[in-house]
Amino acid sequence: MFCTIVLLAGCGSEETVQTQDEIIKPGNTTEMLNPDQGESLRKVNKVYVNGLTSITDLQAEFISKIKIEGNLPLNGLTSLTDQQAESLSKVESLSLNGLTSINDQQAESLGKTETLFLDGLTSINDQQAESLGKTETLFLDGLTSINDLQAESLSGVNVLSLNGLNSITDQQAENFSEVPIISLTGLTSITDQQAESLTNVKELNLNSLTTLTDSQAEDLSKVEQLHLFGLTSITDKQAEILSKVQFLEISETLQTLIDKYKKQ
Repeated sequence: MFCTIVLLAGCGSEETVQTQDEIIKPGNTTEMLNPDQGESLRKVNKVYVNGLTSITDLQAEFISKIKIEGNLPLNGLTSLTDQQAESLSKVESLSLNGLTSINDQQAESLGKTETLFLDGLTSINDQQAESLGKTETLFLDGLTSINDLQAESLSGVNVLSLNGLNSITDQQAENFSEVPIISLTGLTSITDQQAESLTNVKELNLNSLTTLTDSQAEDLSKVEQLHLFGLTSITDKQAEILSKVQFLEISETLQTLIDKYKKQ
């Protein structure tokens, strides 16, 4: 027999997070729970947390000791204590999209996770960028601008999503060239220099670009996986160039034109 733990504070939709059979290892429960509670919690196999609007330090510590498969969604939280951030840093994949700001200590703690969603943040400072850049996968889609130093710090991750940026500098594009997978769907245009820098990216999402120059098409064709679904038109020359891309996401109409050159 297994049981389910439901942590409720406020309302919201319930989403299950599967865990392995033994959630709390023997010897780890005494600092949180009495022996009888600890024995019961060893049989937990589900936790419902997506509706939480607040948690206690004790709950955060409990959650951190559960072997969670997949992402832990805590998007209802609008604030964290430093202790909670430190506890949750033990979770491999964590969503905290309800947070609109964090302090430097919290950023340092959360930077220890492998995958982190912080799409509610609208700004970060240089120290926070350095800390968050230590994760492997990072989503910061709420940022509308960053400076060059922050871009350099964030370029240390393997997967980076900055879909809120509506422009980048040439220096930032050069920094982003070190990120294997990056999404920049807020950009509606890029410079030739930026396109040249981004050729080193393995997977690049530029789905909001509406036009390309021949030079940009030539450079971007070197990207292994390229997303250009926002393009509304391309020339025959550009179609021929883009036919070289190993994996290309583009509108069906433009794909038909590109396919003509793939068959040649």
